[in-house]
Amino acid sequence: MTFERRDKLRSILAAVLTVFAVLTLLFRMKLAPLAQRLVETQVSNQASDAINDAIAEQIAAGRLRYADMVTLETDQSGAVTAIRANMERLNLLKTGILDCVDEKLDHLSVEELGVPIGSVLLPELFSGRGPKMPVRVLAVRTSDATFRNGFSAAGINQTRHSIYIDIQVTVTVLTWSGTCDVDVDATVAAAETVIVGTVPTTYFGMEEQS
Repeated sequence: MTFERRDKLRSILAAVLTVFAVLTLLFRMKLAPLAQRLVETQVSNQASDAINDAIAEQIAAGRLRYADMVTLETDQSGAVTAIRANMERLNLLKTGILDCVDEKLDHLSVEELGVPIGSVLLPELFSGRGPKMPVRVLAVRTSDATFRNGFSAAGINQTRHSIYIDIQVTVTVLTWSGTCDVDVDATVAAAETVIVGTVPTTYFGMEEQS
């Protein structure tokens, strides 16, 4: 190979590397934020689905029963005057729920979390198409689960009392634009009953849903 040809090849290689570097910089500056938002949406959706599945399994297994979670106190006429939470039982349920949620989140589908190139470059035409940019789940932290009351009309002189579980999760993911934390807040109905008569105004152990 002559010197002139080697020099020409070096020039072509340098030009290709320069173009690649420019495109990479352009992606990081312009397209990476969009890609990250898509990843965050996918992670949030998958984590929410995992939380719902975990609670559904607990309900199906009979671990989230209304009568085990609260006691309705009544007066001499049988009217409900207060709702008292079984805190010992709720704490046990909380531990079991968080363990189940963690197990579900440990199996987040990395393949499904990948963002198709078409969704980033030209989503109007190629959304969901093209090779996927890799996404890796680095860590999952389930911070807390809290129980809340909720009331809604269920008919004439009847009120539905629902017990909701608020679960907070943080998922740390790695994309080719860097790492990010995705905070997921999910609320799931765990149990309910219908109260006939006046809604009680006294609650012990749980706050009313706002």
